[in-house]
Amino acid sequence: MMLVPSTLKIYNASAGSGKTFFLVKNYLYVLLKSPNPDEFRRVLALTFTKKASEEMKKRILQCLKEFSNQVVKKEYSSLFHHLVKDLKLTKHQLYERSKRILSSILHDFYSFSKNTSTIDKFTYNIIRSFISNREVTLEMDPKRFLLKIVENLLYRLKNSEEWSNILVQFSLEKLKKGKNWDVRKELFKIAHLMLEENNFFPIKKIKSYSLEDLIQLKNTLIKRTKKFEKECERQGEKFFLFLRKTSIQKNSFIHSDLPRLFQKLQMRNIFFNPFNERLEKYIQKRVFYKCAVQINQKILIEKNKDKILSLYEETKSIYKKNVSYYLLDKFFLKNISILSIIHEVEKEFHFIKNEKKILLNAELNKILYEKITQGTFPKIYERIGMQYKYYFIDEFQDISFLQWNNIRILVENALSENGSAMIVGDPKQSIYRWRGGDSEQFINIVNSKSKNYKKELKTLETNFRSYEEIVRFNNLLYQSISKIFHSTIYRNIYQDSKQKIFKKSGGYVEINFISSLENENYKEYIYFKIKNKIKKLLKQKYVLSDIAILVRNNQEGYFLSEKLVEDGINVNTSVSLLIKNHLEIQIIINFFYILANPHCYQKRVTLIFLLLKNKFIRTKKKDHDFIMKILFYPLDLFLKKILSKNSLTLDKLYNKSIYNISEDIIEAFGLLNKQNTASIYSFLDFVYRSIKSVGNSIIDFLDYWESKKEKESIIISDHRNAIRVMTIHKSKGLQFPVVLLPFTDWNVDSKNQEGIWMDVSPHLYHGLNAVYLEIGPYFKHIKHDENIRNLYEDYLSNTVFDNINLLYVATTRSIEQLILFSKLENEKSVSFYIKNFLREKKIWDEKKYKYFFGKEEKNY
Repeated sequence: MMLVPSTLKIYNASAGSGKTFFLVKNYLYVLLKSPNPDEFRRVLALTFTKKASEEMKKRILQCLKEFSNQVVKKEYSSLFHHLVKDLKLTKHQLYERSKRILSSILHDFYSFSKNTSTIDKFTYNIIRSFISNREVTLEMDPKRFLLKIVENLLYRLKNSEEWSNILVQFSLEKLKKGKNWDVRKELFKIAHLMLEENNFFPIKKIKSYSLEDLIQLKNTLIKRTKKFEKECERQGEKFFLFLRKTSIQKNSFIHSDLPRLFQKLQMRNIFFNPFNERLEKYIQKRVFYKCAVQINQKILIEKNKDKILSLYEETKSIYKKNVSYYLLDKFFLKNISILSIIHEVEKEFHFIKNEKKILLNAELNKILYEKITQGTFPKIYERIGMQYKYYFIDEFQDISFLQWNNIRILVENALSENGSAMIVGDPKQSIYRWRGGDSEQFINIVNSKSKNYKKELKTLETNFRSYEEIVRFNNLLYQSISKIFHSTIYRNIYQDSKQKIFKKSGGYVEINFISSLENENYKEYIYFKIKNKIKKLLKQKYVLSDIAILVRNNQEGYFLSEKLVEDGINVNTSVSLLIKNHLEIQIIINFFYILANPHCYQKRVTLIFLLLKNKFIRTKKKDHDFIMKILFYPLDLFLKKILSKNSLTLDKLYNKSIYNISEDIIEAFGLLNKQNTASIYSFLDFVYRSIKSVGNSIIDFLDYWESKKEKESIIISDHRNAIRVMTIHKSKGLQFPVVLLPFTDWNVDSKNQEGIWMDVSPHLYHGLNAVYLEIGPYFKHIKHDENIRNLYEDYLSNTVFDNINLLYVATTRSIEQLILFSKLENEKSVSFYIKNFLREKKIWDEKKYKYFFGKEEKNY
C-alpha cells in the first residue's frame, strides 16, 4: 500500500505572535494523540539557542503537570479545552494520558531532554557517535584557537627559508601600495576565513590547489592585468602621437575631457571608469572643440573628426571588452597571496586540534555535511531516521545552509513515511548572517517544490505581546520602511508584516531626537536622558526589573552599565563589564608591575599620571616637573612620594600574599568607594583564583592577568529588582514591560571592509569557480562593470536588510512602553528611516525633537 505524502507545515511567526506557545501546543498534540505514553521519544524539537530549548521543555512539563490535575488552572484551561476538541478526547482521557506521559518522561528524562535541544548540540552528539577519540572536548571560543594558530605559524614560517621569502614578498607588495602590512593580522584573517561556515565551499575548492597552482594562477592574473594596462597605455600614446602629427593642441578640446581621458589611459589610471558622461554626450553630438578656439584649430579638428571618433570608439571597445576581467583580477590579486598560505594554516589547524584534543563548535556543521556528502553516511543517521517520526524546528531564519542540509535528510525521510514536520521562523528576525544564518533559506523553502511531500504555509498574524499603540506604531513604521528595499523579496517581507492587535487600548511609544551639534558629548547626554527617563518610570509605579535597555554592541552596553552602577542603580547585564577598564584596577596592576620590576620607568610614569589625573596625589609643582623629580628615586623613596599616607612600605610588602598586597594597595591609595565596590571585589576574586592557578609569584600573576584580562568581568549580584542591559542580539525571544533604545542610530550600510565570494568563469581562473574580494566604500564608484555593480548592490541590500531586522527585533520586545533615542543628523542610519516615517505621517517638524504615540502611563 502506497503512503500518502505528509505535509511540511511552515509557519511565519512575527514578533510577539506566541511562537513558543504555538510550538508547545503542537508538540503536546503529537504526544496526546497517541495512546503510547513513550511517544515523546519519537519527537525531535530543535531550537537555535539553549535558552529557547530550556523554555520549551519547561512549558511542556508545566502543561502536562497541570493537565494531570483533576482541576486545571485558569491560565492552562484554554489550551486544555483546545486539545480536548482537536484530539476528540474526553477531558478524563486527556487527563489520564497527560498523567501517563508525564510519568514516562520523568522516568526517562534523559531522552526527553536530548530530544529537545539546540541544533548545535544535536549535531555535536551525532559527531561524537562516530569519532574515534571519545576524549575530545568542544571548544566554544574560536578566537583563542585562531590566535594560537597564528602564533605557531609565525614561528614555523619565519624558520622556513621558502616561506620567509614568501612572507617578505607579501610585505613588499603591501608596502608598494603604501600600506603597513601586519603579518599577524593577515594570518589571522585567513585562519578566520577557513573557519567561517559562509566560506566553506570556496575554501574547500582552494584547498585542492597546491602552492605551485596558486602561484601559477597569480602569475596569469598579473600577466593579464599588465597586458590590458599596456593596451590602454598604447591607446593613450596613440592619441597624443596623433595630436603631434596633426598639430592639434590638446587645450582646443571642449572641457579638455578627451585629452584627459587618453592621459589617464597613458598613465594606466584605469581602475575607475575614465569615460565620463559629459564626454560621451559631446561625442554623440560630434562636438569636439571649444567655441572660442582658434580658427586653424577648428579646421584641423573638423578635418580629423572621423579619425578622432574612430580612435575614441576603438579605445572604448577595448576598455569595455576587458575591464570586467581586469577589475576582478585586480581585486583577487589583493588576496591571492595570503590565500596561498592556506595549506600551512590547515596543517596547524589539525595539529593544534589533535594536540589539545578538541573539536571547534564552529566546524561541527561542516564535519557532518562532509560525512554525508562523501558517501560515508553515518550509521547513526539511519538509526535517527528510524527513531524520530515528528520534527519541530524553531527560529528557522537563523539556521545556516549546512545545518538545514544536514537535517533535511531526516525531515524528508520522516515525511515520506507518514511522519510530520513543522518549521517556524520569521525572516524579519534574521540577524545572524555573519554566523551563517540566512533568511533566504526560509524564503526558498516556501517557494521550492518537492515530489516527496506537500507544503502548507500559514502566518501567525496576531501580536499577543504588545499593547495597541506599540503594535500600531510598528505596523506603520515597517510598512514605511518596506519601500526602501530594491529587492522585491525584502520589500514583500516587510509589506506583508502587518499584525493584528490582541491587547486593545494602551501602550506608549516615544521618539527622542538629539542634536549632536548642540550636545558634543553625545553618549553622556544620552545617559543623562536615560537616567531621567528611569526616574520618571519609577514614579509611574514601574520597578527596575520592568525596564530593559537594549544596545547595538557591548561597548554601548558597557558604557551605560558603568554609569548606572556608579549612580547606585541595580543592573543585571549580559554585556561584559571588563575589570581591566577600571581606574582602580589599572592603578593596582601598574603598582604590581613596579614591584616586579623596580626599574620599569614606563610603568612608573603611567602610575603617576593615573594618580595625578584622578587626584589620588596632589602636588604644587607642574605634573611634568613632579614626574621628573621622583621618577628615578629608589623604589622605597618613590613609594613615599606617591602615597599620601606613608602606610605602605617595601618592608610591609615582603612575605605577603598577592591577595594581601592587593588589599594594602587599595587601602593605601583609598581606592574603595561606593561607586567601585563591584570592580574592586571582582578583582580581588580574580586574585584569589589566580593564586590557586599560578601560585603566589607577582611575575606569574601578571602573566596570568595578561592572558585573562580580556574576559574578566565585574561580578554583579543577581538583583531581582534591577534594570537589564543587553545587546539586541541577546534580547531576541525575550519581552519586557518597558524597552529603552538609547542609540537608535547605527549605520545601515557597513563601513568595514568585508570579504565576499564572487562566482567567476572557471576557465579564466585555472578551474576556480569563485574568487575572494574585499568590499570597501570605493565599490560605489565602480559603475562601469555590471557584475561587480550587481554584487555590490546585493551586498548593500543584504546589509540594509540585516540592520532593519535588528531594528525590528529591538522595537518589538516591549509590552507597554517603547522609548527611542537617536541622533538627529545621521542620514545613513536607521534614524533616517524613522524620520522619513514621521514625514510620511505629516507630523515631522524640524524644530520638534520629541514625538509620542499613546498615553504615558502604566498598563495593568
